[in-house]
Amino acid sequence: MGYKARERKRRMKRAAATGAQRRSRDTASAAAKHWLTLVREDCCCNECAGILRVGRECVYRHTPREILCVVCAELQHLSSRPSVAWEQQRRSRRVAA
Repeated sequence: MGYKARERKRRMKRAAATGAQRRSRDTASAAAKHWLTLVREDCCCNECAGILRVGRECVYRHTPREILCVVCAELQHLSSRPSVAWEQQRRSRRVAA
């Protein structure tokens, strides 16, 4: 195990010890935010009833449950953060290109 990997593990343990991750989960602050993510199974937009296909982008909010197409989210002026899954797919696209 290299130096950087050990340092990364130390940082993760320190963050867990401070309870920042636990507090974030307990307050559920991320549940009310809008996330730019990928569609996992075919569904429809809650606003325009357009069909969202697997692998496409959508804007998702957990509480209250809502899924929107990107166009409807832009029309509502919602600011959405990219999700981890969205960032990973974007990274893999760059490597492939």
